[in-house]
Amino acid sequence: MRILVGGINHESNTFNPIITGAEDFVVFYGEDILDTSKNTAHDSAAAGIIRALKKAGCAIVPAVLARAVPNGVVSASFYHGYKTDFLRRAQAALESGPLDGVCLALHGSMKVEGLGCAEGDLTGALRELLPGIPFTVALDMHATITPALLNTVNGFVGYKTAPHVDCAETGEHAAAMLLDTLATGKKLSTAYRRVPMLIAGEKSESEAEPMRSLIMRCREAETRPSIAAASFLLGFPWADDEHNAVSVLVSAFDDAKDVAEAIAGELADVFWARRGDFVFRTEHYDSADAVSAAYHAVLEENKRPVFISDSGDNPTAGAAGDATDVLEKILATIDTVEKLPTPLLYSGFYDAPAVAACIKAGTGARADITLGGNWDTVNGKKIPLGVDVLRIVKGYGPYQSDVVFAAWRNIRFVITSKHIGFGDENLLPALGVNAADYCLVVVKLGYLEPCFRRIAARAVMATSKGCSNEVLETLPYRKVQRPLYPLDDAD
Repeated sequence: MRILVGGINHESNTFNPIITGAEDFVVFYGEDILDTSKNTAHDSAAAGIIRALKKAGCAIVPAVLARAVPNGVVSASFYHGYKTDFLRRAQAALESGPLDGVCLALHGSMKVEGLGCAEGDLTGALRELLPGIPFTVALDMHATITPALLNTVNGFVGYKTAPHVDCAETGEHAAAMLLDTLATGKKLSTAYRRVPMLIAGEKSESEAEPMRSLIMRCREAETRPSIAAASFLLGFPWADDEHNAVSVLVSAFDDAKDVAEAIAGELADVFWARRGDFVFRTEHYDSADAVSAAYHAVLEENKRPVFISDSGDNPTAGAAGDATDVLEKILATIDTVEKLPTPLLYSGFYDAPAVAACIKAGTGARADITLGGNWDTVNGKKIPLGVDVLRIVKGYGPYQSDVVFAAWRNIRFVITSKHIGFGDENLLPALGVNAADYCLVVVKLGYLEPCFRRIAARAVMATSKGCSNEVLETLPYRKVQRPLYPLDDAD
């Protein structure tokens, strides 16, 4: 069997003014996609798809695979170039012999300048080229489901964990659905229900209620005969889009279509019934109170390390990474910072000019910089600091970011030249930094990633101002379909 594979992964925050361009993506073409140890990461949905298809002995036809850190909407020029290349490769594959199926790894909440939702546009073009063949997709839990996507794909499966630790497993599941429909000849289709609500990501961790029980309902549904997959797709709350809402998808073979419709309705009803149960499971305050609580934990309770999540400016939720709400609260209390038993570690800021100034000054030198406020000028301001450059790492990670570790008084900053995530467990070690050595760590994240959660003596989330503001009711939505809970009353 010849199976076309590829995909694109980007979560687009429409409140972020940055346009995500070619320089922000890593892109792999053709045979390079198949080296999952290097190019698709061993734990990605694409890697799971490839491993499952290889194990089944399929002839894998790789097209294009692209991914970027969540950010603002994607540039039209990059997306259309990617799409053109993907279709060209699919056409060339078709000309060399029949294709039996398509299996893609997509995010589901990618937005493009002047276009809007990208995934349905891509799958629609592929469906025109490849009518009639089975088509399955692995999606992020925060995918936004559109009519175009539903009309062109047969089977869907979304991540069932948040933080997302089942990406490869989800890719394997998508591949298994495709293989099953090819082996049996049974057609695959998907039942859909919309649930009119949005959920801040930090209210939907899969190991906490109500998501734990809701996900179990999906897993139970998947044990039913001919039910291939059942998924809750939560939408992406920091995208102002007419399709944005929670979705229920139940993919099934043709002998269980009616059962799938019934299950989708039941899952949608139980999700809506538990809407009031979605609350923050971690200690949380506004920025000033979060900083105060962290100081108290360190200085009065002798806890360390204590973490503050600067959740409103979380790059992995598509925020700009240069808002200064929490930093301003820290600078206003610098006398307390000076009393901390170790420096305060702040990881970090996306500020290319600041990194360039530090690199020009060199390791061990002093650099006069401004920090923050280059992109998110609503929630950030340029703060002048004279920093000591402690370490410089050039070309870090898949996005080839330069990274600086700098000191100002009793604060240590991580500053990056590229828009990357600060939950990356390898970022601090690359700088020779161990978060456990610091009494207080501020990180631009929502829920803590496992690498930080394992060592945190206490974790406080700041509901800070920024493009990933967790208090959804404060965001300037214009396009979403109303009523939409919690923006509107549940009645």
